[in-house]
Amino acid sequence: MFELLFGNAFWFSSTPLLLVGLLAAVVVLAWDWRISLPALFLVQLGVGQLAVQRSLMPEEWSRVLAWVVVACLLILVLSLLQSNRPAPVGQLGTIFFRLLLLGLAAFLLGSAEVGELLPLVDGAMARLLLWAAFCAIFAIANADGALESGLALLLWLIGTEAALIAVAPAALVVVLLGALFLLVTLACSYLLVAENVALAEENYPVTDISFPVDTFDNLSIRQPAETTPLGQRFATLRQRIASLKILTQRILAQRGNQP
Repeated sequence: MFELLFGNAFWFSSTPLLLVGLLAAVVVLAWDWRISLPALFLVQLGVGQLAVQRSLMPEEWSRVLAWVVVACLLILVLSLLQSNRPAPVGQLGTIFFRLLLLGLAAFLLGSAEVGELLPLVDGAMARLLLWAAFCAIFAIANADGALESGLALLLWLIGTEAALIAVAPAALVVVLLGALFLLVTLACSYLLVAENVALAEENYPVTDISFPVDTFDNLSIRQPAETTPLGQRFATLRQRIASLKILTQRILAQRGNQP
């Protein structure tokens, strides 16, 4: 299908490498799962087709991994719909800071010799795989929840699948990669639901800066417990001790009157 749309010469040019690299950067830069999930799927399609055209894996294995990624993304979507995850209110670092770090990483990868790291993969493809791995590491470092961490791990697996299959071209490797994809997705799905329950049970402090005045009527705010003065506590303690002495004297007197 891809050969009919683009032709074989297209996949040996630098254009698909740049497009897949940009999509991997979108997974890191985007702060909305509606953008990150489709971008991750397109990264998988691009890496798989590039690996097929460069004879790193058979086309059937690429299709199997693509369908596994589709299943993983569907699991994440269902978990997101069940968890009612609110939209994020902030990012760890501004968009310009992220672009600066990604640009620096792209410059270093472009100027470095990566042929010795992956001798079975050509230089352009090796740079793309290392770029995907760097984007995954950067996403893990900036993740603030289970979804971001899970997407970063999936991106890491996508970046390493072509290198692993090139080193060990066996069907068992594809099975293990598919199992890893599913395990990471299921763990992320569980953490999404657990994270939502934990946030629902947590009591956040409500201030007049965060909420308008009319919303306080609909919120149940815990009132601080009433404190008892120290002198009153000592008086209560003395009364209880006196009552205990009287009760003890009565019990001893009753025992002494018994024959």
